[in-house]
Amino acid sequence: MTPDQEKQRSELAKNILENPVFQDAIKQIKQELYGEFTNSPARDSEGREKIYLMGKMFDVLLVNIKSVMETGKLNKKQ
Repeated sequence: MTPDQEKQRSELAKNILENPVFQDAIKQIKQELYGEFTNSPARDSEGREKIYLMGKMFDVLLVNIKSVMETGKLNKKQ
């Protein structure tokens, strides 16, 4: 990928992360996952594990988008 393409991807990632609709969606998803986790029955360890994994995968998605943004920022400095 060329430096210009990385800069463009960085700007797109930044726009996504700073988008108020996306930020609201993040908050809502985290609240729903937390609610599902805390309201799950004690005997449903498999269900809680799935919710936990969904939360982790959600975090991986956010880290990936942030990584794209940071890569472009580093290229701008160079």
